[in-house]
Amino acid sequence: MSFRNACYHILAPASEAHEYKKSSKLFDMLLIVLIIVNVGAMMLETVPGIPAILKHELHVIEVVSVLIFTIEYVLRVYSCASGPNRPASQATTPWQKRWAYIKSPMALVDLMAILPFYLSIFVAFDLRILRVFRVLRILKIGRYSRSMQTLITVLRNESHSLIAAISVLLLFTVIAATCIYYIEHTAQPNVFSSIPASLWWALVTLTTVGYGDAVPVTALGKVFGGLITIMGICFYALPAGILSSSYTTQMQLKRDRFKDTVRSVLDDGELSKRDVHHLEHVRALLDLDEEEAKLIVRLLQHHHKSLDK
Repeated sequence: MSFRNACYHILAPASEAHEYKKSSKLFDMLLIVLIIVNVGAMMLETVPGIPAILKHELHVIEVVSVLIFTIEYVLRVYSCASGPNRPASQATTPWQKRWAYIKSPMALVDLMAILPFYLSIFVAFDLRILRVFRVLRILKIGRYSRSMQTLITVLRNESHSLIAAISVLLLFTVIAATCIYYIEHTAQPNVFSSIPASLWWALVTLTTVGYGDAVPVTALGKVFGGLITIMGICFYALPAGILSSSYTTQMQLKRDRFKDTVRSVLDDGELSKRDVHHLEHVRALLDLDEEEAKLIVRLLQHHHKSLDK
């Protein structure tokens, strides 16, 4: 196998790798630890007194992390040409595949994890802005989390429904801010000085946070505030309901796919060691709980034996 193919299989998620599965899993674990250490070091830099004591050590961690992340990014761009074509991709040549990968969300996260460091060498950066970009490195862990990938799939599938729900929320927030402005402006001209200023009250009231920095004092304002609070519980539950329903559907699809795989291997009779290994590979790929997968296998085995009798 060529160096490029070896890099692709090692850098790919462990469940997708083949003869490099152990190396891929080890690489994933080391990179996750490095990301956690790097983000932890960035957080320590904000603690008064610590940066002076550990200035050299924290700088070494930053430099080493960026160097490793840079090598990882370059190897991913280089080796992605060995990967399969995506269904919706028109990329056929190695450079087209590389360009398609560079534009992908995870590749952009990888680039943002290293780019601010190199830019700070040539451009005077505000350290606070640099820390904001550095903390984005924790998003790299999403590549190694099947649950995070499932959530991203849910967000993608329900994007239209979520946009519609958020649009309704924004519209209702503006209406609430407008109403409370005309109700409370005379009594509290400094707090509810304008409709844009009243948007803060509408937002924290609809989300039932209620910081207490802007509250109605008139009788009508209090009644209206109570109604808005009740409406907020209903309206702001919409996105959560959409996400939870879609997430449950995605997990059920994964269980159904695993069941179909179990049924296909049971058609030949008893499970062989090769079948068990194949089922374990599918279970890891679908990110199913191990105990749940074993229960599905036992139930389908029992059902299969009952049919044979």
